[in-house]
Amino acid sequence: MPKSARLTGIKSLRCYTIPEAADVADVSTRTISTWIKQGLLVLADERPMLIRGDDLITFIKRQRAERKIDLLPHQFLCLKCHAARDAAGGFATCRRTGARVTLQAICEKCDGMMNKPVAEARLSELRKKLELIDDG
Repeated sequence: MPKSARLTGIKSLRCYTIPEAADVADVSTRTISTWIKQGLLVLADERPMLIRGDDLITFIKRQRAERKIDLLPHQFLCLKCHAARDAAGGFATCRRTGARVTLQAICEKCDGMMNKPVAEARLSELRKKLELIDDG
């Protein structure tokens, strides 16, 4: 099973049983049951319980929007804190591998290592906010 539910294939005008919804969203039936407890709308008057496709799509999209973390250009996503963080001391290491550029920095809160891929064209803009140390 993938980490996130699949939206392609869910028909908005169709009703699904729990096993059918799990199959079309590519998640387990236990996940669908958990989503129902979290607020996924069901047609409970019917037996078996039915889930409208548009309700399933709306629920999955809302979940994704709640998990999304917006970053400013100079910020990193700290996987330890699961939050947008600035580089400790305003320093970042700039590592070039072929056409790719990766910035590495230490989280200002938890001292964890953070990585961020950037376009080479944005480096001059980032130098205004971060002190970049070229590492080759």
